[in-house]
Amino acid sequence: MSESLITTALRHRLISVFEDPSYRPPPLPSVAMELLALSGRADARASEVVRLLEQDEMLAGSVLRLVSSPIYSGRSTITTLKEAVIRLGFKIVRDMVFEVALRSGVFDLAEYAETVAQVQRHSTVTAYISRIVCSKARIDGDHAFICALLHDAGFAGLLFAVTDFEGSESPPLEQLWTDIDALHERASGILATLWGLPASMADIVGHHHHLHTGEFSKVAAAICVADRLSRAFGADVVGPADSQGIAIAGDAVSELDFEIARGELNLSEASLDDIQAEAEQLVPQILWL
Repeated sequence: MSESLITTALRHRLISVFEDPSYRPPPLPSVAMELLALSGRADARASEVVRLLEQDEMLAGSVLRLVSSPIYSGRSTITTLKEAVIRLGFKIVRDMVFEVALRSGVFDLAEYAETVAQVQRHSTVTAYISRIVCSKARIDGDHAFICALLHDAGFAGLLFAVTDFEGSESPPLEQLWTDIDALHERASGILATLWGLPASMADIVGHHHHLHTGEFSKVAAAICVADRLSRAFGADVVGPADSQGIAIAGDAVSELDFEIARGELNLSEASLDDIQAEAEQLVPQILWL
């Protein structure tokens, strides 16, 4: 069988395996999922959040390191989980837990480690910019940060599926990139569903490149805008080099989709300039976390 036929067969298998109901991605930490549910309760207490975090010492330690960074600590350093919850609020701490969980290697792929690291970096920058976008657009971006963190998880999920059934015979990324790029948006939505996230979040994650017409269209639009703006900081997702040494395009938010998202949020040129200015102050700190 020729290489092209092998590659074609693998691509078809990749699509079918990932969409198979029996496919299971690496699980998100149970603490993250429980904290997501807890943050939706109006009667939740700081002590409950702390008890949850203390169930996972490594996760709790990573959260404390993150809250002590200049982004969150303000004029005085936060030294305890309880202080973090009281000063920052349940939802910010919840967002941190998801950030740390994804950074700690939910997808640990030696074969495609560089690409997975690039996707994680891009997603983190996009998540922080999405907060700024939601603020400037004056929309409730409660789940925007987590959805932005997960919006490109489909890249890692698809690559994980490849290594799952190919093992040490996993093909070079350039043979798969075009298909993985085309599938990643849909794959991210599927992953969010498999992880048991609320349907609204899965819907947002699965519509970060295209117009979302549902109840949460503005949050999806904010992530689309943030996704596009991440480029300015060299935090976009770039494909592998082709046979001529030229990087294959990847994860590109088109000008049309960007303008549609911007229109959905009624963002003026002045608002975009303000978002860019805030991001320029914030993103360099994020890249050093």
